Amino acid sequence: MSDSNTEWMVAEVCRLYDAKGDKAVSAAKNGRVIQYRDFCVVVGTTDTYVVDDAFCTCGDFTYRGVQCWHILAYRTAKALGTIVVRDEWYHDLLGKPGETNTI
Repeated sequence: MSDSNTEWMVAEVCRLYDAKGDKAVSAAKNGRVIQYRDFCVVVGTTDTYVVDDAFCTCGDFTYRGVQCWHILAYRTAKALGTIVVRDEWYHDLLGKPGETNTI
């Protein structure tokens, strides 16, 4: 994507989605959208969420059915080509019950 197209797309995401757009763009640009072998995740403000084009494990999406910024971050990073790829399994990084998740 050319620099002018990138700038336009980022501006549109921010304009259309306000604070959610700002968070999404920040995550997309700062390496917080990560593709593992099994899942893509977005490192959020308070937790890490499994996400794709139309699904997220955060409370806004799963309980309230609200468009969340994590999905926007995934879509933005996909469009910008900024998804961080890790050659490992996400589920291997999850802690056992009682352990702290250190992703």
